[in-house]
Order: sequence, then structure tokens, then C-alpha cells
Amino acid sequence: MRTIAGWVFGLGLLGVLTIGLQGRTLAQGAAEGRELFVTYGCWQCHGYEGQGSVAGPRIAPTLLPYAAFEVLVRRPANLMPAYAPSALPDDVLQEIFAFVQSIEEPPALEDIPALQ
Repeated sequence: MRTIAGWVFGLGLLGVLTIGLQGRTLAQGAAEGRELFVTYGCWQCHGYEGQGSVAGPRIAPTLLPYAAFEVLVRRPANLMPAYAPSALPDDVLQEIFAFVQSIEEPPALEDIPALQ
């Protein structure tokens, strides 16, 4: 019984540490994520700011958690090609996600003086 309790505690601790490390990586990865977003060609369909285009949907700003974003990249349901970890490593995807998360909502059209 003590062994099972030890395993449960250890797995719980590992989960907490993993979430903490992932959050740290996401927060620090936005700048490098922008560069990787361009290097891996994400901009070609989603635009330089994730705003979307005729070739791909808007992906920023995103409210998706990382797990959902990863599923969309690894097993997309549309015309986007699937990116396996061998083609787009997990650490790179996390930094791209950090960049996408860092993009703020654009201003409303009525708040842009040049459009008035």
C-alpha cells in the first residue's frame, strides 16, 4: 500500500513540475516562437501575426490550451498538413504556441482613426 501511495505522490509531483516547466517555457518562448513561426512556414497560410489568409484560418489571438493547439497541428481535420514531432519537434511547437498566445487582440475597426 505504501508503494502505491509513493507512486501516486511521485506521479502527482511529476505532473506539477511538468506544468510549471511548460508554463516557464511558454512565457519565455514568445520571441523565439515568432522566429520559428516564420522558419517553419506557418506564416505562409496564417499570416505573420496569425491573422489568417485565404490559405489558412486566423489562429491568433488564441484561447486554446496548448493540448488543443497541439492536436490541431499534429492531427488537423482540414487541408492543413499534419506535422509529426519528427518534422516539428515538441519544444519548437511550444515556442510557436507561446508566440501565438502572445499576440493581442487587434483594435476594433471603429477605433482605428485612418478608417474613419
